[in-house]
Amino acid sequence: MKAGKRHIILAGLVLALGTAVYLNWQFAPTESFVAQTGSSVTRTDLGRAEYVSAQVNTKPGATQNGSIAEGRLNRQTARDKVLDELEKQLKDTNSDSNVRAQALEARTQHVRNIQTENTAETLIKAKGFSDCLVMISGDKVSVLLPESDGLTDEKISMVTEIIVSQTGAKMSDIIVTPVK
Repeated sequence: MKAGKRHIILAGLVLALGTAVYLNWQFAPTESFVAQTGSSVTRTDLGRAEYVSAQVNTKPGATQNGSIAEGRLNRQTARDKVLDELEKQLKDTNSDSNVRAQALEARTQHVRNIQTENTAETLIKAKGFSDCLVMISGDKVSVLLPESDGLTDEKISMVTEIIVSQTGAKMSDIIVTPVK
C-alpha cells in the first residue's frame, strides 16, 4: 500500500515539473522567436519601444490619426510597464510562491488580451475601416474608430459583433468612440 502512495506522489511531482518546464518554454523568449520574426533583434532589445512607421499628425486641425496613434502609444507604454512589473515579481526568488503564481496568471491574461486586441483590430480594419484601436480592461472593451469612415449604426453594429466574437464581452461592456 505504501508503494502505491509513493507512486502517486512521484507522478504528481513529475506532472508539476513537466508543467513548469512547459510554461517556461512557452513564455521564455528564445533565439527561435527572433528567427521567426525575421528581424535582427537581440535579447537585450526585446521590450524596447520605438516608432517604426507611426505617422503622428501634430497639426491642430487633424487629430483623428493622432488620437488613435497617441492611444496606441499610451497602450503600449502601459503594457510595457505592467509586463516589466510582472517579470520582476516572477524573477524575485524571495517572493511567496502564491505571489509568483498570481503574477504568472496575470502575465498570461495580459498576453491573451494583447493577442485579442490585435486580432480584433485586424478584423475591424479588414471590414474597411482606415484605422482603429481596441483596448481591453477587465470586462470592458473600448474601441476608437475614425469618424471620417462614416460611422453608421450598421458599421458600429459590425464592430461590436467582431468584439463580442473575439472577446466574449457583453454588448453593454463595449464602448465604441468616434474620433474626430
